[in-house]
Amino acid sequence: MRLPVLVNMDGFYLSFTREPVEVPDQAKVRQFLPPFDPGELRFQASAPESQAVAVLGGGPYSYFRYETHLAARNGLAVYDRVAGEFAELFGRNHPAVEAYRCDDAEYLFVMMGSFATKAKAAVDSLREVGWKIGLVRPRLLRPFPEQALQGLLKGRRAVAVIDQNISMGGVLHTETAAALYGQPGAPGLLASFIGGLGGRDIAQEEFFQIASVIRDAVDKGEQLPVRLLYTDAELRETRKLQSIARVERNELKEGGDS
Repeated sequence: MRLPVLVNMDGFYLSFTREPVEVPDQAKVRQFLPPFDPGELRFQASAPESQAVAVLGGGPYSYFRYETHLAARNGLAVYDRVAGEFAELFGRNHPAVEAYRCDDAEYLFVMMGSFATKAKAAVDSLREVGWKIGLVRPRLLRPFPEQALQGLLKGRRAVAVIDQNISMGGVLHTETAAALYGQPGAPGLLASFIGGLGGRDIAQEEFFQIASVIRDAVDKGEQLPVRLLYTDAELRETRKLQSIARVERNELKEGGDS
């Protein structure tokens, strides 16, 4: 069954996107999902009760948090197993890390989320004009699929990590850099690009520019600072807003002094 629905899978960018969605057979869904067992979880407005974990003292709490960490790490093996079962039943394969046209790639984009689909189109276009380039798309961040990424990024000339977030740099770039630290055959360049914030689009031309920037940098033996994807037109508009804000601030100051 294919139904047109509104999806909100990737923040603001897809909040109002309409696209066809394939709804799987309900019998297969019941076969795949285990029956829901709430266990001891319950809620009654007339008898509120905390469901929090009681941990007393730094020692027991530290041990509890470390066990939580180990359980999360084990999530990688569980994900691979469940993804295999899902693919067998529904015919859709969603590995923890998707590799697109990476076999002979010298350059790679690394992205998560919906914009990775646009990166695929950019890879296809760049391939048509002779680029050996591909896309690596992690589907998990916690736990982070370190080993899979290490294998896919090993031996590449340059890698561009494109984040749709900024937190003292891009989160995906930070995690990728940590996974590659000290690994033999790590890429000659691991560059960070920030784009798609607040629903901003990432144009096809920007992917082309990213590819050119990392190729030139690795050819020159240079490392790159974090770069924000931003056009000249956007910069001019921002400068206008800054000018207006300065005028208004000065007028408010002068009014206060009088």
